[in-house]
Parts: sequence; C-alpha cells; structure tokens
Amino acid sequence: MNILILNWKDILHPQVGGAEIIVYELAKRLVADGHQVTWFCRSFKNGLPSEIIDGINVIRRGNLFTMYFFAVHYYWSLSHQSDLVIDISNTIYWQTPIWALRSKKVAYLNQVAQDVFFYEYPMLISRLGILFEKLQYLTYHRTPFLCYAKSTKNDLVSLGVPTANIQTFSLGVDHNRYFPGKKSSTPLFICVNRLVRMKRTDLAIQAMAIVNRAYPDARLVIVGTGYDRPRLEKLRDDLRLQSTVIFADKNTWFFTKNPKDAKVKLMQQAWALIFPSVKEGWGMTVTECAACATPAIVAGVSGLVDSVVNNQTGIVISPNPPPEEIAEAMTSLIKNSTLRDKLSKLAYIRALSFSWDKSYREFANIINKL
Repeated sequence: MNILILNWKDILHPQVGGAEIIVYELAKRLVADGHQVTWFCRSFKNGLPSEIIDGINVIRRGNLFTMYFFAVHYYWSLSHQSDLVIDISNTIYWQTPIWALRSKKVAYLNQVAQDVFFYEYPMLISRLGILFEKLQYLTYHRTPFLCYAKSTKNDLVSLGVPTANIQTFSLGVDHNRYFPGKKSSTPLFICVNRLVRMKRTDLAIQAMAIVNRAYPDARLVIVGTGYDRPRLEKLRDDLRLQSTVIFADKNTWFFTKNPKDAKVKLMQQAWALIFPSVKEGWGMTVTECAACATPAIVAGVSGLVDSVVNNQTGIVISPNPPPEEIAEAMTSLIKNSTLRDKLSKLAYIRALSFSWDKSYREFANIINKL
C-alpha cells in the first residue's frame, strides 16, 4: 500500500515525544513489509523540507497552525493516490473525511485533551478548546478509530464515537535498550516526562518535601525539558530541596556523554517512577521503566490506569492526588522492601509481554482489513 501518515511532529523534531516514537516504530516496520510510507508533519528550525529516515519519506511543511492547510495541498498534489491515510490526533485531527476523498482513512488517537486544557491555557481558551475537541468528531462518524488504551477507547465513546468503530492495539518497548540493572542503595525516585504543567511534576516535588523529613537520604531526579522548568526549579528552591530534587542535565553527576544512556541508567537505578499526569495516551515511560524492573506510582487517569496494574506493577493513586497521597505511596516503598521487590518483579514480567514486533502485528492486522 501507499500510506500517508499525518502527525504534527516527526522522529527528529526537537520536542519529540512518546507519540512520535510509537509512530516511528510502526512506520519503519510498514516500510520493511513493502509498503510505501510518507510521514507529513510540521517544520522545525534547521529541519529539512524532506528527507528519508529508515525508508520513511518525511515531508515537513508549515508550523503548528498552517501544517493542516499544507497537508491538504500536499495530498492533492500527489500524482499517485494514497491507499490509506492515517489521521493522527494531537488534540486536533486533520479533518481528512472532508478532503482526503481518494483514500481509505483511519483516525488514530493518542489521548483526548479535555482537562489538559485547563492546565495549559487560560479559562476561556480552555472552555473553547473542550468544545471544539468534541465538535471535531462530527465529521468522523463513519471513520474507523485506533488507540492503545481501553480507557482512551472509553473517552472516545464519551465523545460520541460508536464503540464498534474503535479498535485497540498494544504498544511495544525496546528490550535491547531497557533492561534491569543495579538498584540505588538509597531511595531514588524519578520523573521522566516533558516539563509542562499537565504532567504535574510539581506534585512530585512537594511530595519529596514530605518524604525527605523522614528519609533525608531519599532523592528525586527529574528528567525532561520544557517551559515549566523555571517554575519547578523555583518550587524546589522555595522548599529548600536543592540537594534532594535534582534536574538531570549535562551538568549533573550521573549524566554520561550520551543523555539517552543516562536516562536508562536512572530508570534501572530508581526505586519507582512518579507520574501524576493529568492524562496520558498510555505513558511510555511507565513500560520503559517496567522493562528496567522499576514500578510506577501514577495518577488514576486515562492511559495510566492501563499501563499500571494497581498493587502489581505499581501503585495507582487518585486522579487528582494531593502531595500527601504521593508521599504516602513513596514511603510505602521505602519502608516495605517486600512490596518494593514484588512490584519490581511483576512490572518486569509484564513488560516482557510488550514488544514492537507484536505491536506492529496487531496494528498491521487492523489496517490490512481496511
């Protein structure tokens, strides 16, 4: 097949995230299976207008807003018809049912936004965003949907998408990169995510202030970049946690010349991942940490309630947890080595059931039926 993927960022974008890693893993396997794959996305500074990445034809046009218009122009300029268009939502779909008239289409969802708007935008814009997110599905009433979490499927149903139109597939993890290592001798917790308000990393910092009173040798390492870092650093400093809460970068003691290697090393050493996000599609770092035999403490929200099995591969707390609840979960792992070892072992066992080849087989079976 000739497949056109529409996603707002590609695998080389400076702000690449888990959503792009998933698309890349699937796309390169489509190419290996003999399909022609084009990945249309927005431009970024110093990014080439087009290039081939592992056989994937990457086309970059426009910015966060204009890319949608460029996508229409690109589609109709093609001399050969796209057999399938994969319309990926990053809050906003590309509205392909209106203009990609020569092709089969499938809508692919990472996560719905909803409450995320209130963390990232002013009140009026947030309310309009929630309304628009619901309205955009009106044009997709006959479109098949793909997602990878049952809770996200439920979110789609709540937005009016028929259950029969939605299929799920599992995600994968690179076991050659993520595998168990030696744990830290002292309590070590990590946050691995973009530093934006919706991830609620501030709650993890506030929780550490509580944990640190009883366990002064406990540490929290925050791995990630984003606009929220200055606010988070100020919070840390106000709480006088400079030696307790560490932001991972090239100046920190545990970083190697390759930051990616350092991230994996931290995942291997950590006692638990702290992930109090407002909402996730799945939370890839949860499964990556699990592959390193590291359980997760997560908010009970869409995506994370699928990636963590409560009291088996981690601890699921309330959807809007106060710092005290996060601190209590962290403390339970520090005090109870039996619980810690159990969660670590079960997290690793479950992670072994995930692979990118398995994920691709499930994904390919779905789109081949189209």
